[in-house]
Amino acid sequence: MALLEELSTAAVAPNDRLPYWNGIAQMFAPIRVEALGDTPFEAHLYRRMLRDCELLSPSSSPARIYSGPDHEQAGVLNIQLQHRGRTTTHTGGRTALVEEGDFLLFDPTKPHWQTFEEHTQAIVVRVPLATVEERMPHLRGRVGIAMSGRSGAGALFSSFLRRAWEELEHDDAGEWIDGMSDAIWPLLDMAYAPARPALEPNRRDERRRALFEAVEAELTDPELDVHRLARRMGVSPRYVQMLFAELGTTPRAFIQNRRLELAARRLTREGGEVTVTDVAYDVGFNDLSSFCRAFRKRFETSPRNYRAGSRN
Repeated sequence: MALLEELSTAAVAPNDRLPYWNGIAQMFAPIRVEALGDTPFEAHLYRRMLRDCELLSPSSSPARIYSGPDHEQAGVLNIQLQHRGRTTTHTGGRTALVEEGDFLLFDPTKPHWQTFEEHTQAIVVRVPLATVEERMPHLRGRVGIAMSGRSGAGALFSSFLRRAWEELEHDDAGEWIDGMSDAIWPLLDMAYAPARPALEPNRRDERRRALFEAVEAELTDPELDVHRLARRMGVSPRYVQMLFAELGTTPRAFIQNRRLELAARRLTREGGEVTVTDVAYDVGFNDLSSFCRAFRKRFETSPRNYRAGSRN
């Protein structure tokens, strides 16, 4: 069984690779890629949906990448580790040179750019923002700050993630790979421990955490909406909308994105043991065609093809 989905320019004529890759990139986010240097452009992207996060690994010849705000990804935070080469990044109002083994956080709802003058490979862990708020609510304040992967707790996190990815690349990963986050979170917490605020979370942080808990508690209920969330939290619908607006999204978009992520995990985990229709209704959609359209927009393929690809 192939553990990774692969996208590549390998089969594309050299002069067509950059336009082709920009088309691929636009499926994931509002990204623009510019090639650097005189050698033909080449790029690969590998990805794997796990139980409670998504792993991606893009690699590319020298390039400059610009990414605009992607509000459809408001429900996730990206942890990006430099696996090969080095990259200059700018995100969250901060610019950093990221060396091999180093890592930093990206908020996909914010614009950013990256430049690398040598062949590079990154490993990206896309984690639900609800989980971030539950486990490490201070983490969002560290967006754009490069963490060293060469010593201390940062090296433990970096070594674990790079080794886990190498296992995946060689199809050697066992069932443990779906539970990677069980190890990622304590290692990440240790790496960012010096940045942990000494003060208790303020009331807005507590409200935001309560909001995510409310969404997760009733995620699969088709009747879940802003009014339902407001009643569960004991606040006004306008206040709920304001909390989501601070995250750069709307209640409806956030709920739909979380349902689609849940559906993708079920299709990956259960494969042919579950029908697309059952998954659609189980995760909270009340219309199969709407689910399929939303799924295709989010994952660039149909639910049926996504399920088949995860089992090849």
